[in-house]
Amino acid sequence: MLPTSLNSLVTFEAAARLKSYSQAALELHITHSAISQQMRLLEESLGLALFERKGRQMQLTPEGVQLLKQIQPALRQIARALVQVKSEQRTPAIHVATLQSFATFWLLPRLGQFQSKHPDILVHIHASLGLVNLDRQHMDIAIRFGLGQWEGCDAEKLFDDQLYPVCSPDFNGGRMPSSPKQLGHYRILCVENGREWQRWGQLAQIDIDNFKHESHLSDSNLMLTAAKAGQGIAVARHSLVAAEIAAGNLIRLFDVIAPSDYHYYLVTTTGSKKSAALLAFETWLREQALLFARM
Repeated sequence: MLPTSLNSLVTFEAAARLKSYSQAALELHITHSAISQQMRLLEESLGLALFERKGRQMQLTPEGVQLLKQIQPALRQIARALVQVKSEQRTPAIHVATLQSFATFWLLPRLGQFQSKHPDILVHIHASLGLVNLDRQHMDIAIRFGLGQWEGCDAEKLFDDQLYPVCSPDFNGGRMPSSPKQLGHYRILCVENGREWQRWGQLAQIDIDNFKHESHLSDSNLMLTAAKAGQGIAVARHSLVAAEIAAGNLIRLFDVIAPSDYHYYLVTTTGSKKSAALLAFETWLREQALLFARM
């Protein structure tokens, strides 16, 4: 249990900062005697002097200086937290968990449309590589990539995806492989030990185990960043690269397209109550997914 109250520390901070009980009383809208009494009780509870009078001005003792230095950051953090809580009570907010790559290449470029349509709803995007526990981390909804089976969750398929190789138009000075069988001579960018390369390679009838020049990255976000920088050829999901191809940042190689065995899902905790803001966000996501599927 704390030896003193938060209110006395707020009072001490004002008096110490202003170096005046009278000025602190004006700022806090209390009497001079109330300031004096609170500081006396605070000093008694701590067993040390915090102020000493020099002429007409109150000066901090070395212990007072140390206490002020320690509590000011904490009081500022408490004030920010209170402002945030009040703001979120006034404004509907939803928290969305998803993969970094999906957030970067698909969700964020479209999110402005939702915010224009619903300017009163705050959307907090939480991007990570790991699987987020919605309840434990206080998420309202997740957009996950997988097989649609997560314990304790309801999953609704958002859309299917496709796989194909891409690279920068400047890769290798613009000299590209003319067929999948030539890929073994070029640097290959992989995620998850080449799982998506394996799936695409089976359809293209090539053995990716024969690739000699490989760079393994931890996630699709890094892999596509490397591909855009001209560092190699990546097998990518259509959802992540469609806009980059349209913008000319990447080009698609070959006509072989493999269906992904994983899909994107809207995921919520089973039995959870959905706010009007979350329902609006889900409806918008379904609309965007339908538009994307028709591209």
